[in-house]
Amino acid sequence: MVRQAVQESMQKSVIGMKNKGFTLIEIMIVVVIIGITLGFALIAFGDFGKSKRILFAAEQLVNQMQLAQQQAVILTETIGLKITPNNYQFMRLDNNVWAVPQKNTLFKLTAWPEDTSLQLNAPTTSGPQIIFNASGNMTPFNLTLSANKGVPQAIIIGSNNGSLELKRLAADEK
Repeated sequence: MVRQAVQESMQKSVIGMKNKGFTLIEIMIVVVIIGITLGFALIAFGDFGKSKRILFAAEQLVNQMQLAQQQAVILTETIGLKITPNNYQFMRLDNNVWAVPQKNTLFKLTAWPEDTSLQLNAPTTSGPQIIFNASGNMTPFNLTLSANKGVPQAIIIGSNNGSLELKRLAADEK
C-alpha cells in the first residue's frame, strides 16, 4: 500500500516535469524587454562623449576659480589664471612677478579635454588673462568652450564684482 502510494506520487512528479523550462517565445520577450529598458536608460543618461567631458571641465574650472577667489581674499594676495588653447594654470603675484608655487595643487597645470576649442573675451595682458584681487573683484571675461566642430557646449561668465556663472548649452540651443 505504501509502495503503491510512493509510485503514484513519483508518476505525478514525472508528469509535472514535462512542462518545466522556457519556450523560445518567452526568451525572446525577455530579451526585447531588456532591450527597451536599456534604450530608455541610454536616452535618460545621454551621451558620455566629448560634450560631457567639456561640461565637466567647465564645472571643474568654475570650482577652481571660486577656490582661487576665496584664497585671494583669505590670504590677501593676487591670483591670476592663464588660459591657453591646450591648458590653464593659476599663478600668484609675488614681488610683482607671476609665479607658480610648486606645493599647491590649485596651481597645477590642467589640460583641457581633447578636441576642445576655446574663445576667451578678456583684456589682453602679457601675464594671466583673469586676475583675482584680495578685495574679491576679478577681471571680467567670457569663456566659451566648444567641441572640435565649433559647437558651443558651455559659457563661463565672470563679472567685475567676482560673480561667476556657468551656462550649460542644451542640445536645442546648439
